[in-house]
Amino acid sequence: MQVRIKILAGGVLEKTIEVEERSAYSDILAKLGINPETVVVMVDGRPVPIDDIVDSSRIDILKIVSGG
Repeated sequence: MQVRIKILAGGVLEKTIEVEERSAYSDILAKLGINPETVVVMVDGRPVPIDDIVDSSRIDILKIVSGG
């Protein structure tokens, strides 16, 4: 399965990767080397749990920025 990914943080990076069927969103983050505690995975503008099975061919990854 091919998944098109848009990573949003201070700019936009788009890429397409192959994932195994029945992969979870956390598997995509691991493949990209992204710490799941620093991002929100969005599908159709809504956040999804990272342990859900990928069921979309397009996801957005929004990096969380915090300050103090």
